[in-house]
Amino acid sequence: MKQSIDSDNFSFLLLDVARLLRADFERRVAGAELGITPGEARTLANVARFGPLRQHDLANLTGIGPMSVTGMIDNLEQAGLVIRTPDPDDRRAKQVQITQKAHALLEDLHRIGEDVRAISRGGLSTEEWDTFHRLLKSARDNHLSAHHSRRISGKAET
Repeated sequence: MKQSIDSDNFSFLLLDVARLLRADFERRVAGAELGITPGEARTLANVARFGPLRQHDLANLTGIGPMSVTGMIDNLEQAGLVIRTPDPDDRRAKQVQITQKAHALLEDLHRIGEDVRAISRGGLSTEEWDTFHRLLKSARDNHLSAHHSRRISGKAET
Protein backbone atom coordinates (compact mmCIF):
# COMPACT_ATOMS: atom_id res chain seq x y z
CA MET A 1 0.00 0.00 0.00
CA LYS A 2 1.36 3.39 -1.00
CA GLN A 3 1.86 5.85 1.86
CA SER A 4 -0.35 8.90 1.25
CA ILE A 5 1.78 11.26 3.34
CA ASP A 6 5.40 12.03 2.52
CA SER A 7 7.11 12.15 5.90
CA ASP A 8 10.04 13.97 4.30
CA ASN A 9 8.02 16.83 2.85
CA PHE A 10 9.18 20.36 3.60
CA SER A 11 6.70 21.01 6.42
CA PHE A 12 7.44 17.79 8.29
CA LEU A 13 11.19 18.27 7.90
CA LEU A 14 11.01 21.85 9.16
CA LEU A 15 8.87 20.85 12.14
CA ASP A 16 11.18 17.92 12.95
CA VAL A 17 14.27 20.14 12.89
CA ALA A 18 12.53 22.81 15.01
CA ARG A 19 11.43 20.17 17.55
CA LEU A 20 14.91 18.66 17.75
CA LEU A 21 16.56 22.08 18.08
CA ARG A 22 14.16 23.11 20.83
CA ALA A 23 14.53 19.86 22.77
CA ASP A 24 18.33 20.01 22.64
CA PHE A 25 18.35 23.72 23.57
CA GLU A 26 16.02 23.11 26.52
CA ARG A 27 18.08 20.14 27.74
CA ARG A 28 21.27 22.20 27.61
CA VAL A 29 19.69 25.23 29.32
CA ALA A 30 18.36 23.01 32.10
CA GLY A 31 21.80 21.44 32.53
CA ALA A 32 23.65 24.76 32.52
CA GLU A 33 22.12 25.81 35.86
CA LEU A 34 21.55 29.39 34.73
CA GLY A 35 18.88 30.07 37.34
CA ILE A 36 16.03 30.16 34.82
CA THR A 37 13.90 27.49 33.19
CA PRO A 38 14.14 26.70 29.48
CA GLY A 39 10.76 28.42 28.96
CA GLU A 40 12.00 31.52 30.75
CA ALA A 41 15.16 31.40 28.61
CA ARG A 42 13.06 31.40 25.41
CA THR A 43 10.89 34.20 26.79
CA LEU A 44 13.93 36.29 27.73
CA ALA A 45 15.48 35.74 24.29
CA ASN A 46 12.25 36.84 22.62
CA VAL A 47 11.98 39.96 24.78
CA ALA A 48 15.55 40.78 23.72
CA ARG A 49 14.65 40.05 20.09
CA PHE A 50 11.36 41.98 19.88
CA GLY A 51 11.28 44.29 22.92
CA PRO A 52 10.30 46.51 24.37
CA LEU A 53 6.82 45.16 23.77
CA ARG A 54 3.55 44.42 25.54
CA GLN A 55 3.06 41.03 27.15
CA HIS A 56 0.13 40.11 24.90
CA ASP A 57 2.24 40.96 21.83
CA LEU A 58 4.98 38.69 23.18
CA ALA A 59 2.42 35.91 23.65
CA ASN A 60 1.20 36.35 20.06
CA LEU A 61 4.72 36.43 18.58
CA THR A 62 5.91 33.36 20.43
CA GLY A 63 2.77 31.24 20.48
CA ILE A 64 2.94 30.99 24.27
CA GLY A 65 -0.34 31.48 26.13
CA PRO A 66 -0.87 34.85 27.83
CA MET A 67 -1.07 33.32 31.31
CA SER A 68 2.17 31.39 30.78
CA VAL A 69 3.93 34.50 29.47
CA THR A 70 2.76 36.48 32.50
CA GLY A 71 4.17 33.88 34.89
CA MET A 72 7.49 33.74 33.06
CA ILE A 73 7.74 37.53 32.94
CA ASP A 74 6.97 37.66 36.68
CA ASN A 75 9.83 35.23 37.38
CA LEU A 76 12.23 37.06 35.04
CA GLU A 77 11.31 40.37 36.67
CA GLN A 78 11.93 38.96 40.16
CA ALA A 79 15.35 37.79 38.95
CA GLY A 80 16.10 41.31 37.72
CA LEU A 81 16.33 40.23 34.07
CA VAL A 82 13.37 42.22 32.71
CA ILE A 83 11.39 45.25 33.76
CA ARG A 84 7.90 46.43 32.99
CA THR A 85 7.67 50.07 31.97
CA PRO A 86 4.73 52.27 30.98
CA ASP A 87 3.78 52.00 27.32
CA PRO A 88 4.34 55.46 25.79
CA ASP A 89 1.33 54.91 23.49
CA ASP A 90 -1.10 53.73 26.17
CA ARG A 91 -0.57 54.74 29.78
CA ARG A 92 -2.80 51.87 30.96
CA ALA A 93 -0.47 49.29 29.41
CA LYS A 94 3.03 48.09 30.29
CA GLN A 95 5.91 47.09 28.07
CA VAL A 96 8.51 44.46 28.89
CA GLN A 97 12.19 44.99 28.20
CA ILE A 98 15.45 43.37 29.22
CA THR A 99 17.72 44.83 31.87
CA GLN A 100 21.47 45.25 31.84
CA LYS A 101 21.73 42.19 34.09
CA ALA A 102 20.18 40.05 31.31
CA HIS A 103 23.03 40.67 28.85
CA ALA A 104 25.47 38.15 30.39
CA LEU A 105 22.75 35.51 30.56
CA LEU A 106 21.77 36.21 26.94
CA GLU A 107 25.41 35.62 25.95
CA ASP A 108 25.26 32.22 27.68
CA LEU A 109 22.02 31.42 25.84
CA HIS A 110 23.59 32.52 22.55
CA ARG A 111 26.52 30.13 23.09
CA ILE A 112 24.13 27.28 23.87
CA GLY A 113 22.16 28.11 20.73
CA GLU A 114 25.33 28.15 18.64
CA ASP A 115 26.29 24.70 19.95
CA VAL A 116 22.84 23.34 19.09
CA ARG A 117 22.88 24.90 15.61
CA ALA A 118 26.33 23.41 15.00
CA ILE A 119 24.77 19.96 15.31
CA SER A 120 22.19 20.84 12.65
CA ARG A 121 24.88 22.28 10.40
CA GLY A 122 26.94 19.11 10.60
CA GLY A 123 29.30 18.95 7.61
CA LEU A 124 27.63 21.70 5.57
CA SER A 125 30.05 24.27 4.22
CA THR A 126 29.76 27.89 5.28
CA GLU A 127 28.32 28.69 1.85
CA GLU A 128 25.72 25.91 2.09
CA TRP A 129 24.74 26.93 5.63
CA ASP A 130 24.48 30.61 4.64
CA THR A 131 22.30 29.67 1.65
CA PHE A 132 20.06 27.51 3.85
CA HIS A 133 19.74 30.37 6.34
CA ARG A 134 18.91 32.87 3.59
CA LEU A 135 16.28 30.54 2.12
CA LEU A 136 14.65 29.97 5.52
CA LYS A 137 14.46 33.73 6.05
CA SER A 138 12.91 34.11 2.60
CA ALA A 139 10.28 31.44 3.36
CA ARG A 140 9.47 33.14 6.68
CA ASP A 141 9.23 36.55 5.02
CA ASN A 142 6.94 35.14 2.30
CA HIS A 143 4.54 33.91 4.98
CA LEU A 144 4.71 37.19 6.91
CA SER A 145 4.03 39.11 3.71
CA ALA A 146 1.08 36.89 2.78
CA HIS A 147 -0.30 37.17 6.31
CA HIS A 148 0.02 40.96 6.20
CA SER A 149 -1.64 41.12 2.76
CA ARG A 150 -4.62 39.05 3.96
CA ARG A 151 -5.09 41.33 6.97
CA ILE A 152 -5.04 44.46 4.78
CA SER A 153 -7.39 43.04 2.16
CA GLY A 154 -9.83 41.82 4.81
CA LYS A 155 -9.68 38.20 3.63
CA ALA A 156 -10.27 35.57 6.25
CA GLU A 157 -7.20 33.71 7.40
CA THR A 158 -7.05 29.93 7.39
